[in-house]
Amino acid sequence: MGETATEGRYDVVIIGAGPAGLTAGMYTSRQGLKTAIIGGEVGGQTLWAGEIENYPGWRLVTGKELVQNFRDHVSQFGVECFEGQLVNAIVPADDGYEIYTREGSTLATRAIIIATGKAPNRLAVPGEQEFVGRGVSYCATCDAAFFKDADVAVVGPGESAADAALELATIGARVTLVTLLALKVPEAMMERVEAHPNITLKTGFKVTEILGDTRVTGLKLKNPKEGIEEELAVSGVFIESGSIAVSEYTAGLVEMNAKGEIVIDNRGATSAPGIYAAGDVTDTPGKQIIIAAGEGARAAMAVSRDLKRR
Repeated sequence: MGETATEGRYDVVIIGAGPAGLTAGMYTSRQGLKTAIIGGEVGGQTLWAGEIENYPGWRLVTGKELVQNFRDHVSQFGVECFEGQLVNAIVPADDGYEIYTREGSTLATRAIIIATGKAPNRLAVPGEQEFVGRGVSYCATCDAAFFKDADVAVVGPGESAADAALELATIGARVTLVTLLALKVPEAMMERVEAHPNITLKTGFKVTEILGDTRVTGLKLKNPKEGIEEELAVSGVFIESGSIAVSEYTAGLVEMNAKGEIVIDNRGATSAPGIYAAGDVTDTPGKQIIIAAGEGARAAMAVSRDLKRR
């Protein structure tokens, strides 16, 4: 990608440097639009993926390898990158917006694409960060296939945890569903969880540590109410405790749903003129790398058309 810039005026500024943002940057730059990308870390959550086998063109690739390929591809098109910077304000201005970063940069732009993704709620326990991509996962849809016939744990209190447990159990994994409080799911889903022979529901426990050597080997659990501590042998831990849309600076500027996701139309446009969004930060279902990249391309094409009409 291009050298880190200081400030300037652009046709489009993309906030977020994950698959959605990088793809959008490639498309807008190829359309002849002066483009900048602002992102704390190029690659976003994709960097956490140990192995990916459902991205077309690669039968098996690590998250880091895929991000490097994205980075190399985008760098061909002269996109300026404010890497290591975070946006803290978007202010309407003449013919567009001004964007301010926490690091002191100011960018004037005719259009914006927000592609900041979603940050999963972490357990914040020892071993979690160390084993991301080596047994710790935040996406059962992405990684379940690597744990066929394995002993795994799903940690979470709601529907996403129950969905993950059922998905894993369906492919033969032996699942322990760990939740501190009672599982909050629809009655029909609860019946499916309780009836599945491969799922054990462990209520009243929280994870205090994730154990392992080169990969995850187990969990330490504690029942705070009864003072019981246990160890559970597993090779995978799926953390399904919800996620937070990284869109705090857009509150009041664009329409958002109850989950904090940005509402978009079928072109990627938000409720604010000249502001578009793509990827996991939006209300589009299916939080996957390929979907995020596709949404980035779609939003970029819409931006290009709209700016040319102006």
